[in-house]
Amino acid sequence: MSRVGKQQGVALLVVLILLVLMSALAAKISQQFCRNLQKTHYQVSQQQLRWAMQAQETAIKARLLTATRGENNVLTLDGDWHQPLETQGDDYTVIGQVEDAQDCFNVNNLLAAPAEAEKTDAPAVSEKPRQQQILEQIFTDSGLSSTRAEELYSQLVDSLDEDTVTAKDGQEDDAWAGLQPARLPANQLMQTLSEIRQLPAFPAAAWPTVSALLCALPTTASKVNVNTLTAKQARLLAALFPGKLSEEEAKRIIESRPEAGWESVATFSETLERDAPQLKDDLKMAGEQLAVTSRYFRVNYTGNTDALTLRVVSQLRAESETGAIRTWQRRYRMIE
Repeated sequence: MSRVGKQQGVALLVVLILLVLMSALAAKISQQFCRNLQKTHYQVSQQQLRWAMQAQETAIKARLLTATRGENNVLTLDGDWHQPLETQGDDYTVIGQVEDAQDCFNVNNLLAAPAEAEKTDAPAVSEKPRQQQILEQIFTDSGLSSTRAEELYSQLVDSLDEDTVTAKDGQEDDAWAGLQPARLPANQLMQTLSEIRQLPAFPAAAWPTVSALLCALPTTASKVNVNTLTAKQARLLAALFPGKLSEEEAKRIIESRPEAGWESVATFSETLERDAPQLKDDLKMAGEQLAVTSRYFRVNYTGNTDALTLRVVSQLRAESETGAIRTWQRRYRMIE
């Protein structure tokens, strides 16, 4: 082969190599462009859904404002506030469902001072505080032994209170020593109930039951609304009368609720005294935990576009002083 032919062959090889490199680079640029375009599409869809949810929340707050107006307003599941609200746009759909957030026992109530009824009517024989009895029954209903339930209750109190002394004396970090990853008691109100899973004595198997009966509201004085409890929550009503009311009895009481709900806690107590006379001595103390209306709500939003599904949970509070409905917490979860 002549020298000129060799040079042409080398030149052709170089051109082919450059074409391969340019093709690979073009493919990489195209792939990156598609990823960026998809990411932008997701971001636009997510923001579109957030705006739609915020607009829908305005309408939901207006409903709740009507439902909670007045100190003695009875709140039941048959009200307009509980009806699903759907918003449809050109390329999205948002459905919001309001739930009563006072259909559970608030763990932050453990920081409240003992009720007057419990102080004055306390028996001569020393026994556990009523809130402790309630929590321990819920824990045992979740599959824990009585000893483990008592231990978990003590750790819960230690996690909530401000001091560094355990409920059983000693230092709080004793129970947390050796945990992996290392952690210490929060010594503050729980922001979400999932924090209870960080307690050393809490077993993962108890979470399904515990999460259905307990909650973490930003107050130490919330009450359980007996007008919004369902038959599935009979275990909670039974726990409010620890050792005195069975789950089946509680279920029958909930199912016998008047269509318009109980008009007052006194009316509900009369029903209990008639249908479950063994609770007569407990009604005064239990009444401190009960209500027929609510001030706390959660809204479960589900938004859909062709690109993603966005789930949002908003926590709302009706302020008794101003009458306004405020959002105190919001959590997002995106599903592609």
